[in-house]
Amino acid sequence: MERLIDKGIIAICCLTAFLTLPINEFTFGGLLVALAIAAFGEALPRVGRVIAALAYFIVALVFPELAAFLPLIVYDCMRDELIFVRFSWLVPLVAAMRMWEALPWALVALFCIVSAVLSRKTASLAEEREHFRKLRDDAHEASLSLEERNRNLQEAKELSAQVATLAERGRIAREIHDNVGHLLTRAIMQVEALKVVHANEPAIANEYDSVATTLNEAMQTVRASVHDLRDEATDARELIKSALDGSGVEHTKLIYEAESLPADVARCFVAITREAATNTVRHSDATSIEVQVHEYPGLYQLIVQDNGSGKKDDTSTGSGMGLQAMDDRVRALGGTLRTSQEKGFRILASIPKSEHTKEGA
Repeated sequence: MERLIDKGIIAICCLTAFLTLPINEFTFGGLLVALAIAAFGEALPRVGRVIAALAYFIVALVFPELAAFLPLIVYDCMRDELIFVRFSWLVPLVAAMRMWEALPWALVALFCIVSAVLSRKTASLAEEREHFRKLRDDAHEASLSLEERNRNLQEAKELSAQVATLAERGRIAREIHDNVGHLLTRAIMQVEALKVVHANEPAIANEYDSVATTLNEAMQTVRASVHDLRDEATDARELIKSALDGSGVEHTKLIYEAESLPADVARCFVAITREAATNTVRHSDATSIEVQVHEYPGLYQLIVQDNGSGKKDDTSTGSGMGLQAMDDRVRALGGTLRTSQEKGFRILASIPKSEHTKEGA
């Protein structure tokens, strides 16, 4: 738009020079041709503009009257990268100096200089505007990248805190199991032994029965607490990912779309993933394995898919102990296990949701 305004101003200047010349077919035709070249210069590619301008300059050497409209052609020439093209208009201008009077020639020369200055100024403004736009886009992109990094850092921080919490719960569960549980077991065995020793003394035996009952209740409480802590420390996503990463398969992918898996379901899916990945490495020519975990309103679903060619032995096709163990785990939770060979080996485990499952994964 700015270039069109500049060319309009230059065209008015050229009309001033036009009035100082005798009107004939050359001056009138030169004006029309110059206007046409200036107008189409906005649509023509660079090569087209250069050819049209050089052709006009050559014709102006033969017909000096056409030099009166050089300012219209100068504007597009100054946009070119080559110095030769930028200042090629000086040749017909100097040639016209011998044919024209001083005043008309001076006006045309002045208008050519004005046209060149306008062209360079507009080009410089366009470059600065483009540079500013690029800087703005880069700043916006950097801002978005920084926001994404901040989100990733926040997520990583939250995940780290969650993992640390789960690890601490697991450590506490192990400490209770290894220390308190063993001490209570030993105390129960000692009480039972004392009951046998004092079997002929009913009063003392009854006292030992009361102690044994209390110890057994304590043991049951400890077991329940350890079980709850272990369930809360079960992170299904991380365990499945860990099983995949440590499987030795070249390419692995995990798609996890479950908000919360019960601990028993989580342990089942982790075991199936680990077994399937092991079978893929040992009994398949697959190079990649994908695991999908989905939670639906009525069931939990696990899909394990590799890209093997199907050349598997009995352990991987369904008659081996590996798949039998998987099937037993799924059936124990009331689910079903299916296998197929379509574009690789595929395992589909579905476990229905039920009231006895415990949230915690």
